[in-house]
Amino acid sequence: MKYLITTLLISFLTACGVQQKLSVSYKLSPGMTKSEVEIIMGPPVKSDFKQNVEEWHYCKTGMGSDELLALFFYEGKLVEKLNYTVTIADTRGIYGSCEKFIKMGNYREPEKVIELRIR
Repeated sequence: MKYLITTLLISFLTACGVQQKLSVSYKLSPGMTKSEVEIIMGPPVKSDFKQNVEEWHYCKTGMGSDELLALFFYEGKLVEKLNYTVTIADTRGIYGSCEKFIKMGNYREPEKVIELRIR
């Protein structure tokens, strides 16, 4: 019985997904270094590097929709941030931790980032 309760508790906690504190992103400002951003936000759940722009993703798993934040760095400095959401409709009914749904939902690469990548 104790084993069953422990297993159920672990299953419940892992089903909750990622719970990063996106609410502190208001403390971010253009020109911050990656180290300064990481002190405020913690490590990203995913990072990408495409052409000359690095992109960090943070997320918070929710009930029916996930909140996500993309941060864009150029030459090691924060140049843009984008808040976006992913709903269960966007994932076609698939549930899970929000890091599985990065760049889905209403994610759109900011114009400034597109311009930096063209350079």
